[in-house]
Amino acid sequence: MKLSDLIEEYILDIFSENEMVELKRSQLASKFNCVPSQINYVIATRFIPELGFSVESRRGRWRIHKDS
Repeated sequence: MKLSDLIEEYILDIFSENEMVELKRSQLASKFNCVPSQINYVIATRFIPELGFSVESRRGRWRIHKDS
């Protein structure tokens, strides 16, 4: 399994308990031992409005909502 798939799976697991997730880029990068831009890539390509997500970004933090 690719790293981007693992990161996506981790975030989706958090959604199993919540409709909204707050993430810090640096914490995720540290957890997955990757560069922060890898986290950016996953958020930008896999959590898009067409798939039912809305993303707010602020200085290395994201708030991702899953639309009902």
